[in-house]
Order: sequence, then C-alpha cells, then structure tokens
Amino acid sequence: MIGIDLVKISRFKKIRKHHIAKFLHPCEIVEWEKLNKRNQTRYLASRWAIKEAIYKADNKYWNFPKILIRKSKNGKYEFEDFEISTTNEDNHVIAMIFKLGGTNEIKN
Repeated sequence: MIGIDLVKISRFKKIRKHHIAKFLHPCEIVEWEKLNKRNQTRYLASRWAIKEAIYKADNKYWNFPKILIRKSKNGKYEFEDFEISTTNEDNHVIAMIFKLGGTNEIKN
C-alpha cells in the first residue's frame, strides 16, 4: 500500500503545545522541545505529513500519538514495516510511504 501527503509548513508556525500532544508521540515532543523555532515548525510539518501518509497507506494507524517516527543514524525515517521518504520544498513537505510485507506486497 502507498500513502502520500503534502502539507504547508507555515500551517504549523503558531500551533499551541496542547495541540502538538494530539499528534506527536511523547518521545517526539521531547525531541521537538530541543529544536529552535524554525526547526520546530519543520519538525511538526514533517511528522504530520509522515503520519498522514502512513494512515493513508494503512488505516489501522489512526492514533497519531502512538506512532513514533525515528531517524536512523544515516538520517532515514523509520516506522515498523514502512519505507518513508520526505522532501521539503519552499513552504511544503511531501511524505511518501510504502508499506512492506503483508498481502499487499508487490511481488517480482
């Protein structure tokens, strides 16, 4: 299954902290708090786009605060059996998700 999401980064500039807890995992909130304001906004936009795309690829992931997106040492986003790719362009983030395994796996 594939999921794609596009978000406007500026949409996350004035978001209040109590709203953040509605879509970030507690560990992600800790990471977010360590960032400067500009990077906080990009972090929120990226996490939202990734989680929306994950939901679009597999509807069982609707509880966003339970989804913990990690970054590997090489900077690649990771979550369960999903391949995750993002790109930032001007004021937008695009997340593209491909769910691996299961009955929806593409076979060669």
